Amino acid sequence: MRRAAGRGDLRRVRRGVYVGADHWQGIEPRQRNLIEIRAAIDATRSPSLVSHRSAAALWGLPVVGAGGTEVHLTVTGDSGPDNRRTYVRHAVAGPVPASEIDGIPVTSAARTVVDLARTDGFLTGAAAGDAALHRGAVTPDELQAALAAVGRGRGIRMARDVVAFVDGRSESAGESLSRVRMRELGVPAPDLQHVVRDDQGFVGRVDFWWEALGVVGEFDGRSKYGIDEADRSASDQLWEEKLREDRLRALGLTVVRWTWSDAWLGGPMLARLHTAGVGRMRRAPTS
Repeated sequence: MRRAAGRGDLRRVRRGVYVGADHWQGIEPRQRNLIEIRAAIDATRSPSLVSHRSAAALWGLPVVGAGGTEVHLTVTGDSGPDNRRTYVRHAVAGPVPASEIDGIPVTSAARTVVDLARTDGFLTGAAAGDAALHRGAVTPDELQAALAAVGRGRGIRMARDVVAFVDGRSESAGESLSRVRMRELGVPAPDLQHVVRDDQGFVGRVDFWWEALGVVGEFDGRSKYGIDEADRSASDQLWEEKLREDRLRALGLTVVRWTWSDAWLGGPMLARLHTAGVGRMRRAPTS
């Protein structure tokens, strides 16, 4: 098998675990992740749950601002975290709320959000929490219960801040990133997914809305027409977007747009909002 791997016929997942190279190339990233997770579970000697970033992948939650490809496992009653080349082991003293996805034991969606906030920071936790709420994978009460179950562990203050901040009306990781940057830069909190109408009826549902300022914020130039955009050509979508924006501006509204890069850097998004009269200019984050 080692010789076959050396020839490129097999791919080594971990010691003693190989997958056909052609099969590996032909499957989706999520299927590859499942193979890596199963291999990591088999390598542990203690009952474990897939957790943290790996659990987020199984739940389909975004992991924004956190790197690394290791599989994360939580083990009950272990002596301490044990970093390996193929997985990171997190030790906990008591039981952890669990579920099962594709036959794999995994931390609950709520516990996954709390764990991400504790170990990977505010942005990562907020993006995952927004998505979990939006998709109905968790409720606010479940997040609060998961927070209480952790007690006073490392990163608990960060997790509390995340749970207080997350909002299921945020519909994408880009919108979550934008909200986090607004919080960091002191931009007044907008209303989310506000419906705008004119004398012709429904205009659109905008990502961010500052009513007192008459300002609309849109992440990545996406529009919300109330139709299935997958059935429309790119030119049709651009034309609909132009007409929609014309109607918004005819109402006296200022429309501000930004991209992922603008939100990630913070400064470009803030400059656009500042020009429209939203918030005060502050120094943007460096990462």
